[in-house]
Amino acid sequence: MATKYPDEIPSNQFGLAEQLIHSTFELVIRIARVRRDQLLAQLLDIKQDYLRKENTRKKQVADLEKIIQQLMETNIQQNKVVKFQEKQMGEIRAEIQKYEDETPVPIPSPNTEGLNSLIEQLEKLGSIQDIAVLYRNKTEPIRRIGRKGSKKGKLDFPGGLALDGDKIYIADTDNNRIQIFSTEGKFIHEFGKGQLVYPHGIALHNDWVFISDWGLNNVFKFSKTNYKLIKSVKEGVISPLGLTTDTNGEVLVADSYNNRIAVFSSGLKYIREIGKDKLLFPHDVEINNNNIFVAGNNEINNIHKFSKS
Repeated sequence: MATKYPDEIPSNQFGLAEQLIHSTFELVIRIARVRRDQLLAQLLDIKQDYLRKENTRKKQVADLEKIIQQLMETNIQQNKVVKFQEKQMGEIRAEIQKYEDETPVPIPSPNTEGLNSLIEQLEKLGSIQDIAVLYRNKTEPIRRIGRKGSKKGKLDFPGGLALDGDKIYIADTDNNRIQIFSTEGKFIHEFGKGQLVYPHGIALHNDWVFISDWGLNNVFKFSKTNYKLIKSVKEGVISPLGLTTDTNGEVLVADSYNNRIAVFSSGLKYIREIGKDKLLFPHDVEINNNNIFVAGNNEINNIHKFSKS
């Protein structure tokens, strides 16, 4: 409460000092109250701004939780649909498998009407006698090896094969393994399961089996006696497909995405490359005498022939 002072200046010094002290105290009180009101107003603004931001954040979190919940519910429904479809497809595959297992494969006989007389005429020409004999003896398929499936003795997208006497080595690509059959079609053995992903090319030399795997970007060497893995190597090959070996045991690999033929020793040590800047996505490679033949140049559409020397 402000003290009322007389208009006249006090006659003694103590009165004057008292008047100055009271005036100063009253001024300090007024300034403090004004500053307090200003701070309270600022604090109120800060609090309201915080509350607005907090409400906005809570709304965003709530909206996000709602979206997540909707997505989860949608995903659950989709999973139910997928599981139902997979169940149906499984039942259909089982029925197909059962039908294939129980139904013999018919091998249609070709229409040979007039063919014998044509062959007789061809045989008279002499120069194409071998062709005529070939047609006469091979007009009908002898047997069929394997059916679609994942069990032993069945195949899924076979990629490559190699012959070893009376045995056939087959790269069973989508079943991630190598299978061995007799030439009569009897299943003998499988290996590479758990080590191979998408085997494609396969070649034999001495006691070894060489395999290219375009899924792992790798070349493998297995033992032909116990089928155990001896070595694997990448050496920068990308999607290797066909491969072959020469008489010295060198391994030539169609390194498709590197547009070359990569050459390895029989111990899978990288030696050199062939056809760089000349090949485009090579698919397969074979050796005949001292010549190397490369097939599958997608956009060039031809066969390349290289000298091995």
